Amino acid sequence: ARGDEAQLRQAQLAWRDRRMSNFEYIMRLNTLAGRTYNDLAQYPIFPWVLRDYTSENVTSKSFEDPNFYRDLEYPVGAQDP
Repeated sequence: ARGDEAQLRQAQLAWRDRRMSNFEYIMRLNTLAGRTYNDLAQYPIFPWVLRDYTSENVTSKSFEDPNFYRDLEYPVGAQDP
């Protein structure tokens, strides 16, 4: 358990300092939580952060618009599409 805590802290610092991508960080969290591709019941999870999955064109300006992202205060199922 202490090894996991040290690995978690190392990942947090690497992510914070931009030495690790968002994908790598979330994968590390999944691994430390015991999630694996080898068991469908424990498959890695990724948060849904975008609100708009239907637009055909996404520009760099889209990512600057706060309305482009879903409200993370509520679970996905409790939000309007």
